[in-house]
Amino acid sequence: MDKTKKQSAVGLQETQSLASALPEQRPKYVQILQQEKNGSTPQSPVSVGAGTSNTNTAAPSSQPTESAKTANKKPNGNKNNKGKNAVLPNGKRPYKVYLKKQEVVALPADIDTREMAISPENVVYFSGPNHFLSALYAAPVVVDGNEYNSVEHYYQACKLYVLAGQETAAKLKASETPLEVKKSTKVILKEAKIPAKLISEWKDKESIGVLKHVILHKFNQNEELKAKLLETGDKILIQTYLGDSYFAAGANTKYVSTWVSRHVNQSLKYPKEVTADNVKYLPLVANGKNALGWILMQVRDEIRESSA
Repeated sequence: MDKTKKQSAVGLQETQSLASALPEQRPKYVQILQQEKNGSTPQSPVSVGAGTSNTNTAAPSSQPTESAKTANKKPNGNKNNKGKNAVLPNGKRPYKVYLKKQEVVALPADIDTREMAISPENVVYFSGPNHFLSALYAAPVVVDGNEYNSVEHYYQACKLYVLAGQETAAKLKASETPLEVKKSTKVILKEAKIPAKLISEWKDKESIGVLKHVILHKFNQNEELKAKLLETGDKILIQTYLGDSYFAAGANTKYVSTWVSRHVNQSLKYPKEVTADNVKYLPLVANGKNALGWILMQVRDEIRESSA
């Protein structure tokens, strides 16, 4: 890839270049893509193949089918069965989630910092699409003339635009909900054969700036959500999610609340401004960096100062 083009695409603080990749002035993220010649409408990558059935139905048989026999079999108790896609009948995976161990670098003396006391009364936990602090929360936000259904929509669109190009980013038009757009992006990146190393590099260099940019827009454009954010005062905002030790605490709410109780009368000292360069200085919250929580706290400070 031409280095000049790559550098210009990476600068996503201004996202006018996304205008051609994503529809403008849309009330919802459900615009139909260009129809194929056969007249079929596009489907989200995560929904392709779902809901299909065999139209050639056979007469019912008194003998149990092979699939029925398989379904009635007890799960194999073999401990060596650690297949990546193995799932128990209750829907849970028979193996632990292994997260990258996050490390903390000591804060330099010349960096502006803030310090927050740890206590159960001084913490707000959030996770999932139903919490207004979450990136998965459905709250329309307009950035440079383009409307997105959520912070997650904007974040994933920027990621795809940089890593896979404009046409690939446009595939997200078929994804409506924040959860669907997150899953779709994984499928699209896999189909585009984008190396995991490049995805990780984009996350390290660009994700913090992209998220802070769109989150600031989100709360400045929605007075109700802004008021709710400011109502959290100076409390520590912690994203409790077991599957992410970078943007979240790498643990569920029960685990993190126990961690908080064990660290009462201690404090968390962190950089006043969270950037890609100083994420390494963020303190560990339970098992993770909680980067999204710190970004939200910085946005809260900026909104409070501008409103004063």
